[in-house]
Amino acid sequence: MFSRSKHSRHRSVAALVAAVAGLVPSAALAVAPLAARFTADANAAGVSPAAADLAVIEGGAAATASAVRLQPPSPPPSPPANFPMQPTPRCVVLDNFGDPRSGGRTHEGADLMATLGQEVYAMADGVLVYQSKVGDGTNGSALGGNLWKLQAADGTYYIYAHLSAFVPGLVKGQQVYRGQVLGFVGDTGNAGPGNYHLHFEVHPGGGAAVNPLRVLTIPAGCTVY
Repeated sequence: MFSRSKHSRHRSVAALVAAVAGLVPSAALAVAPLAARFTADANAAGVSPAAADLAVIEGGAAATASAVRLQPPSPPPSPPANFPMQPTPRCVVLDNFGDPRSGGRTHEGADLMATLGQEVYAMADGVLVYQSKVGDGTNGSALGGNLWKLQAADGTYYIYAHLSAFVPGLVKGQQVYRGQVLGFVGDTGNAGPGNYHLHFEVHPGGGAAVNPLRVLTIPAGCTVY
């Protein structure tokens, strides 16, 4: 059985160690006798089995735990129907359209309370016609912070304000599509630190703002106040 050279015999022993080390748990009960046979074969070949090699084989006998199988990653959440924000993990809709604001203004949208980073979606196919960014020095950035204005083909436009960030690669003038991620909920502008929410406006036909709750479909997991 061991008529080859010492170098070849050593490679055979190494191959045996590698094969035994790869045994699956279902074969573990056969591993302990194999360790003894490996020792006998190695001695007959004139090769001293290393203690570490025997430990690898004998350790296989204790490998009785089930194999851990990798699971595929969870798919990303789907955009809700006719709603501009992912409703999980938090969605509290404030019906505060028309409420008074500083400087004699009135609130022209609804505030969708959420957690930092929840996705914000395009409500229609259209073009991103305006963008304000924190630090760009405009009055819009002081109020709305990071903001998109999305305009549909019929002139209707939507305002998304207080975003924590924009989706990388999106630029003013770009065509986007219904359900596409535009950015992420935040507290920029005058939202207040930690007051994470999406300020959302709807202007049908490009005219005056209307209460978004009249046109949105509120997901079941959201609470309305």
